[in-house]
Amino acid sequence: MAQVQGACDTCGATLLPDAAYCERCGARTRRARRLVRIAIRVELLFFGMVVAMVIGFTWIYASQH
Repeated sequence: MAQVQGACDTCGATLLPDAAYCERCGARTRRARRLVRIAIRVELLFFGMVVAMVIGFTWIYASQH
């Protein structure tokens, strides 16, 4: 079980449980930053897979002619 962040890293304000942003200064919580990093990795992986498929299908098409 992950620990809940109790205070904002930027301004020190008390955070609500499962908060994504600080209500005082608007900074992202550690949990929110981690989720954003995961989302970016998933998007990059998906983009890479699409590019690989396009290259693969182009190669197959070109090799048939």
